[in-house]
Amino acid sequence: MRTDLGFKRIATEEAFATKEIIRAYRDLLARNGTADIGFNSLMGYYLNNPSQRTRDVSARLEDLGQRRIDDMDATGIDMQILSLTSPGVQIFDADTAVGLARSANDELAAAIAAHPTRYAGLAAIAPQNPAAAAKELERAVTTLKLKGAIINSHTQGEYLDDPKFWDIFAAAEALDVPIYIHPNTPPNAMIKPLMERGLDGAVFGFAVETGLHALRLVVSGVFDTFPGLRIVLGHLG
Repeated sequence: MRTDLGFKRIATEEAFATKEIIRAYRDLLARNGTADIGFNSLMGYYLNNPSQRTRDVSARLEDLGQRRIDDMDATGIDMQILSLTSPGVQIFDADTAVGLARSANDELAAAIAAHPTRYAGLAAIAPQNPAAAAKELERAVTTLKLKGAIINSHTQGEYLDDPKFWDIFAAAEALDVPIYIHPNTPPNAMIKPLMERGLDGAVFGFAVETGLHALRLVVSGVFDTFPGLRIVLGHLG
């Protein structure tokens, strides 16, 4: 039972993961991980750590049903804006990522349809294939009624200031929806000095990496080219 606070409390950064994507993450880790040091460290911790807390977090990530609703009621949350957990599909090869993004968006849309007053969502897209990402964003917004897209900062060390990704920005501007840039663990080129002191995750590394990404967008001229583009920065910017 929710308590009436006199206003609506909306949680704007609520992660989920599909069973399909978790299996794919586990497969990557079982093959001795990927070339991405940050993925191996962060996702390896959450999927392989035996502590009760990490098991609870992992289980809740995959739940878009009554357990999540009950947790929301218990903590006074009226609505969640759901998005695929970092690093989303951006750790995979392009073809795999495109397929996983589409199926994750379908699953998210089904959950929203089942609980339309409790959930809204942001689409997963695969920047590895910018044209396909723009097309999936259009489908997600116009057909699935999602509210924009989430991109988990860099994609295998590449940033969105590279014009090869700008089809995504053009689509977002045309659809008048935001791109949410969620933190990611820093790429290999910058992660080593952070990992040496355990600072690579949310404690510090997320902010360093995502702040760098935002500044790269500004100085590259993205907002001159796309003046109607809206970017949201996660973790308090």
